[in-house]
This record gives sequence, C-alpha cells and structure tokens, in this order.
Amino acid sequence: MEDALRRELGTAVLRPTGYLGGGCISQGQSYDTDRGRVYVKSNSKAEARRMFEGEMASLEAILKTQTIKVPKPIKVIDLPGGNTLFVMEHLEMRGLNRHSAKLGTQLADLHLHNQQLGEKLKKEESTVGKGQGQMEVQFVDQFGFHTVTCCGYLPQVNDWQNDWVTFFAKQRIQPQMDMIEKNSGDREARELWAQLQLKIPSLFCDVEIVPALLHGDLWGGNVAEDDSGPIIFDPASFYGHSEQQLKQGMEKGMNSSLLKAGCWWTLKEKLLQFYKARKMFEGEMASLEAIQKTNIVRVPQPIKIIDLPGGGAMFVMEYLKMKHLNKYSSKLGEQIADLHLYNQKLGEKLRKEGNTIGKGAGHSESQYVDKFGFHTATCCGYIPQVNEWQSDWPSFFIRHRLQAQLDLIEKDYGDREARELWSQLKLKIPEMFCDVEIVPALLHGDLWAGNVAEDDSGPIIFDPASFYGHSEFELAIAGMFGGFSSSFFSAYHSKIPKAPGFEKRNKLYQLFNYINHWNHFGTGYRGSTLNVMRKLLK
Repeated sequence: MEDALRRELGTAVLRPTGYLGGGCISQGQSYDTDRGRVYVKSNSKAEARRMFEGEMASLEAILKTQTIKVPKPIKVIDLPGGNTLFVMEHLEMRGLNRHSAKLGTQLADLHLHNQQLGEKLKKEESTVGKGQGQMEVQFVDQFGFHTVTCCGYLPQVNDWQNDWVTFFAKQRIQPQMDMIEKNSGDREARELWAQLQLKIPSLFCDVEIVPALLHGDLWGGNVAEDDSGPIIFDPASFYGHSEQQLKQGMEKGMNSSLLKAGCWWTLKEKLLQFYKARKMFEGEMASLEAIQKTNIVRVPQPIKIIDLPGGGAMFVMEYLKMKHLNKYSSKLGEQIADLHLYNQKLGEKLRKEGNTIGKGAGHSESQYVDKFGFHTATCCGYIPQVNEWQSDWPSFFIRHRLQAQLDLIEKDYGDREARELWSQLKLKIPEMFCDVEIVPALLHGDLWAGNVAEDDSGPIIFDPASFYGHSEFELAIAGMFGGFSSSFFSAYHSKIPKAPGFEKRNKLYQLFNYINHWNHFGTGYRGSTLNVMRKLLK
C-alpha cells in the first residue's frame, strides 16, 4: 500500500507518524510526506470509492464557503486488490470544548452562506454593469447535491428537487423505509409511513426554506477543535433545510439546550469534566485488570487515574500501536471463547483440588466466581451500570441491565408503548433460560467493532465494561453493527457451541443494546427497540 501511495502522491518521503484513527466504517493513519503531513483513510468495501468521492466533494464545497475549517481533501486512490484510499490534510485535533460557541456561530454562517449569495446576486443584477458573472461561488436554488454522498455506509441519492418536502420525503425518508421493508418487512412501519407521508407537507406551511449547504452528518464524533478554532469532518453534504442538521446533532450526542445557546458539547465530554469521570475510569481500569489477570487476550496495561484540578479526570494506560482487526479475527474468536470459559475452568480446577488429599482452594491462583455481577460499577458508553452480585442470571440481567435502561427511558421520554411492552416481556424472560446452565463468565461488556483491534502479535480488546454474566450476552452487540468477520464467530462457536434457544436469547441481548443506544443517541433507536420487544413476545 505504501509504495502505491508514495507513487500516487509523488513523494519521496512517506513515513508513518504512529497516529491511527477511524471508526466502524473506515480506518485511518497519518504519514509525513515531502509536502507535509497527510491523513489517509482506507476502506476495502466495493462502494468505498463512491463513499470517498462524496466525502471529498462535501469537503470541497464546505471549504469554498470559507466559513468553517475542514481538512483539505487531496486525492482518492484505488489500490490493486480492491482497497481504496482517501488522502487529506492532517489536522491536529482534540475534543470540542472551548470553541463550542464559535462552532455554533460558524455553522449558522455555513447555513446562511447560500442565502447570502442569493441576496448578493439580486443586488448585483439590479446594479448597472454587474451580473451573475461577478459571483465567486454560484447560488444554488434547488435541494440536492451534484454527487451521491454516504451517511455512515449508506449511499444517499441527491438528485436536484425544486422543493424541500419532495426531496426529504423522496430521497431521505423513503430510501430508508425501503431498506426497512426489504430487511424486516415491518408492517406497522409501512402503515405508519403511508399515513405520515401525506401529512409531511403540512409541517412546512408558511415556512420559507432557502437551500442551505449542510455538513450532513453532524454528530459529536464529527466535530473537534484545535488552537485556532472548531473543525468539522466526515461530511455527507447536500443543500437542504438547515433545521435538519440541528435535529441530527440533538439526537446523536449534542444537548438541545446547549444547541439553542450556540454552545455545543457532546454529552460524554460534559460527563468527563465532572464527577462521573473518575467513576467511569475506575470501572474501565478494574475491567482491564480483570481481563489481564486471565492471561488470555491482550489489553492495554492500566496505569493510573488522575484527578484534574478543574474537575474531571485522566486515565493513563499503556500505549499500544494498533490497527484494524483483520488477519487475527479467528484468533480473537478463540480468545474471547477462552475468556468466557476461564471462570468455568477455575471452578472445575477448584473441585478437583478439593477432592485431592493435601490440596485445597488456596492452590488456585485466581478466585472462582459463583455469582453474576462485578466488584465495582462500570459504564457502557457514559451510562453507569450497577453490578451488585446476584445468584441467578435472569434476575441480574432483568434488574441491572434491562430495567435500569428502561427506567431512564421512562424518565426522559415517558414512552407508554415501551412501558406496556416491558410489563409483558419481563414476565416471559425467565422461561427463555429453562434447561440452560449458565456459569458466570468474565465479559468484556461492550464488544463492538470499535473496541477491538490487532497488532503484529495478535488481537487486542479495549474500552471494556466488564462483569460476570452469560457468555451469549457478549455476542449480541458484536453481531449488530458489523465489523466482525464470520471467522470470528466460527472460531468462537467451535469452543462454545450454540445452546438451544440461542437465537431468541440473542434477540433479548440485542434489546439491551438498542435501549442503551436510545438512551445515548435519541429516538432514532425507538423503533428498533419496540420491534425487538414485540418479536420477543410472539
């Protein structure tokens, strides 16, 4: 890859800086070149070029407005073997904090830019000797974009439309509903959409909407800052209604009251600045220590939690040079299975030692755990999880996982349908565990693709929220959002075969993750949550 990259960029120097980035869709790495430092995103999916071309066009469009800082795009490169790269300027970024208000102002300026171009055009046309040819950037009087963009990994058609309602219904909601229909055939969603689409135009009566250039995916993970001010990145731009951007921000990590004030912090960053930071880091440190003691799967060595003078905390741990999980997927599957079997084998060893003359439990290096829970609270995302010990798994899972999450839903949303479905479902949960022997297993607790990696020696897992629970719980989130190959699951189940009723319990464990996402990111996850609850009640 590096030879091709050096050739395409025309640089003699191409030196990795050690900085790795990316998320659950693409991976990234920075390099020093003859012309400065660049950041290179890579993706091996068939649609990667289209995705990167849309991102490049989006960055170019925002850059031309000169309202807000974005990384300067350089080139999209196809590599032999199917991988695609997107090269852009490297920016030294940190979490958005002191420049939040400035970001609010600049985003408003971005949204007003096209409107102000239109006003300038009208003014020039009414002035002798001037016309549209004087404009540096062209005014856009329709809704759409000149190319396809991708929100996440889903492509978005941006064919130009004369009115916003038609564009939004036809090219945003309808394609998403078409995918829901194809993948789950949800009758209730279909019926509700048939009614709703007739009512959408009434929501825009007496509202004048001038096409505004949008970032298109402005959540907390796509904003940052440096010493000079705010930065936005990973856009999926189009010309649309400016309000859509704000709703997206509110539901994906930006607090609505802060948005109204023009002061944007992600909720996680707020928590890190106050008293919950230490509690969260203590749970993570205890989780890393517990996994490390098993000597099964590699984790960063935790070092120390430090309280900061102005509030908040830092968690210091070993630095590991990680890259995206790829060739060690199968090995990770084996190691996660071994992690889940570790406590069971300790119990078997303890029984064997107890039956041997002159030996006892004191010979076991680690202590066998016969209950479900953990010795401290942990956090899944920013939500703290009580881990008080329980003798049986269904009681622990109902009380400390599902009920705790649904209490938050009740507090924040008062959702009647969720409340009614839960009152029926919790009575049925124990029967899903009939004739299933569950030995407490040490779990990572949040094993999605963003929390696994590898280096040259093998797999690495990090950001755990550990507890002793049912091993099947771990697999739910691993299978929900992609990022794990089939070899991971095959290797895992070669050591821990699926027990009878696995598929239904997997849905139950997915339910926890959907509710957790609803609590973190808003009502975009309500439909999935209720749909899973209904399926479990059938």
